[in-house]
Formats: sequence, structure tokens, C-alpha cells
Amino acid sequence: MQIIFEVHSSHNPIPYKRTTQKQKWTDREYKKYQIYKSLIIAEFVKETGKFPYQILSKNTKYHVGVLATYKDKRHGDTDNVAKGVNDAIFSKPLSDKFVAGSYDYQYGDEAKLQITISDEAYSAQDWR
Repeated sequence: MQIIFEVHSSHNPIPYKRTTQKQKWTDREYKKYQIYKSLIIAEFVKETGKFPYQILSKNTKYHVGVLATYKDKRHGDTDNVAKGVNDAIFSKPLSDKFVAGSYDYQYGDEAKLQITISDEAYSAQDWR
């Protein structure tokens, strides 16, 4: 099984944002992160016709490849962008503790993510 989809945005991909329970209601950066996660899920559903929990299985190892395209040099760490992708896709009832992955970045005219999810192991060259 392999799922490949892209997430396009007017701004650079948003990295994972750790927060406290109180900050979830007041932190503007966390709210932006939540909206970006919703965009990732919407693109997943557009590509597959289903939500991640309807396709992916609990306790199954997945490989997630993330290629971030930044439109300028003002962006977060790509490893944290990949963590945010996993946080979005593998939310309850799934768990990202069974996820391995790779990530890379490039610069381009348009900010986007290319996300590849597979239940097989791939090297970085295979998913690019």
C-alpha cells in the first residue's frame, strides 16, 4: 500500500508545535498549526476518499516520506514539519509511535508538502 499526496499553501509548511492545555486556547501559533493539520487531513481525504483511521491500521509500521518545498528562507525545521505531518495523520485512534520516516526540503516558487505513506520500507531515494 502506498499513498502519495500534496499539500499546497500560501505560506511555508508549519512545523510541529508543542503546547500546554492552557495554550491550546490562547496561543495564535498553535491555532495556525491546528489549521495546517486540518489542511493535511483534507488533502489526504481528497486523495483517498477516506480519513486516515479508515485506511491505516493500528499497530502497523508505516514509512512516511515528507518533501517540504519552501518559497523563502523563513521556515521551520524540516524535521519538525515531518513531525507535524505524523501528528496530523496518525492522531487517535492511530498512533505515530509505529512510524518511521524520512524528510527532505527544497526551495521553489510555491510552498507545498509532498507526503508518501507506505507500509513498506523505502529509502530516501525511492520516495523522492
